[in-house]
Amino acid sequence: MVSVTGSQATGRSFRLAAIDVARGIAILAMVVYHLAWDLSANSLIAVDVSTDVGWKIFARLIAGTFLALVGFNLVLASRNGFRTGPYFRRLAIIIAAAAVVGAGTYWFQPDSFVFFGILHAIALTSILALPFLRAPVWLTLIVAVFFLAGPHVLASPIFNSYWWYWLGLATDPPITVDFVPIFPWFGVVLAGVAAGRFVLAHLDWPLWHWRGEGAVARFLALAGRWSLAIYLIHQPILIGILMVAAPLIGPSEAALAAQLRAEYDASCALAGYEQGACDAYSRCIVTALSAEEGILVSAGQRQLSDAQLDRWQVILAECRAKHLPPDVSEGV
Repeated sequence: MVSVTGSQATGRSFRLAAIDVARGIAILAMVVYHLAWDLSANSLIAVDVSTDVGWKIFARLIAGTFLALVGFNLVLASRNGFRTGPYFRRLAIIIAAAAVVGAGTYWFQPDSFVFFGILHAIALTSILALPFLRAPVWLTLIVAVFFLAGPHVLASPIFNSYWWYWLGLATDPPITVDFVPIFPWFGVVLAGVAAGRFVLAHLDWPLWHWRGEGAVARFLALAGRWSLAIYLIHQPILIGILMVAAPLIGPSEAALAAQLRAEYDASCALAGYEQGACDAYSRCIVTALSAEEGILVSAGQRQLSDAQLDRWQVILAECRAKHLPPDVSEGV
């Protein structure tokens, strides 16, 4: 990890407080994202974090921040020459952490385990970026654009296998809970390298002298310095808490309603109905069920009474008759 502080910018060892703070913001944002993901997975909130556009953009901004800082830090750490000891020590730690994440997620989620996530990307791009620490900045930017644009122009079905998924050029991406392939993310790392080279050429900027004073800045800087540890432990902690809390809190009615609507939409479309009819049909069901006190929560807890089951069937029949043609509605 690079150390950079204020007027010591020309010395051998220093900390740039702004980098620690930026990394701290990124790791705390990741905690927020994973908390939202876990709440969504447990039906405690209505939004589907895995598909919601806003949350997907948020996740990409977090990953982009981490990877840009990888390139930036490589430049600062090698400003007085490449130091093999600290570099390989840091690389070994990241590789070991990536292996732990891969093995842990395979143990719990073998169908969607992390085989090339953010830590794998940081490890590999930390190696790939080395030639660009001394290359012309214009060349670094050209290669960055190439990797950023690559998925849009180079994608091909020949990359649709686990041997090549890590490149990011597949037309049918893998199912995994964390995927940060080389295309386009190495382009972000190289953008960080270019930014680091530019900042290093302007040692008179106030950025070098900012100490990060104040409780908030100090807290963020501390989180930034311990970002890897926070990354490794925060999800097990969140999952453990929710394993206890989720059954006590119970699922959100709004989340259950959204899930039911998606399910009835899908079954309706599978039966061959037009989208407009399916939308009206699923909306009718969810609206009617939401008006029945406690029925959605009972369904989420798999504790529907006989009376509730009967009422559910009545609602389905009424919505079928109202919104779907009678000839094939029996299959929905």
